Amino acid sequence: MGDHAIQEAFAAGRAELETLVLVDNWRDHESLRELEERARAKRLRLETRPASALDRLGSHQGALLIAKDQPAIELEDLLALETATLVALDGVEDPHNLGAVLRTSWLMGVNAVLIPEDRAVGLTPVAHKVAAGGVEHVPVLRDNNFASLFARLKEAGFWIFGLSHRAKSAIYDLRVPAKVVWVLGAEDKGLRSSTERACDELVRIPQVEASASYNVSVAAAMILSEGYRQTFTLSGSDAPLEK
Repeated sequence: MGDHAIQEAFAAGRAELETLVLVDNWRDHESLRELEERARAKRLRLETRPASALDRLGSHQGALLIAKDQPAIELEDLLALETATLVALDGVEDPHNLGAVLRTSWLMGVNAVLIPEDRAVGLTPVAHKVAAGGVEHVPVLRDNNFASLFARLKEAGFWIFGLSHRAKSAIYDLRVPAKVVWVLGAEDKGLRSSTERACDELVRIPQVEASASYNVSVAAAMILSEGYRQTFTLSGSDAPLEK
């Protein structure tokens, strides 16, 4: 976890924070001294370890923050929302990509990120570091049965859009609904066929080279930015779609 991510965890005021682990020469670094002061003010347990020990625990910049759990949200809470944006990642295995998606999701006001339990990366230290605070603000919901999960979301008024280069409609042709799920596939394989079938519609991001594809975190940024843009321009007859 990087310094910025730890600062965001402190700013989020999470009660689950337990221990701040600092490299043993932390007093030589202003940023680490600041973290130590904030952790002491929050009455967290403080530990110091050699850099080699921190290396074994995960990616770090001289500090690691240990928490009981990540921000959580129940599916029922998502179903009850009147407006919501969700991101579903279908088998993304690169922690850098997960972290980047969480970072963008935080900045774009995403309510939750959905990922499978199996054959997908979880919230590793690398994902935390790349997210640079996103993990502290965006809940992650894990569920292996996307078809069942999407069915429940559809019943609650969500539209499910899967990103595919084979789609006919471009994201810029859409009127983004008030309750939307953007589904992005794995870095090399894209969406699984079962996930495609569970979507309401497949959409694409325009590009000049048909044989290549956007990085999943870049694609997430593009579609979330378009959705966020539309929230400031929709009015009158341009109101969001309803199920």
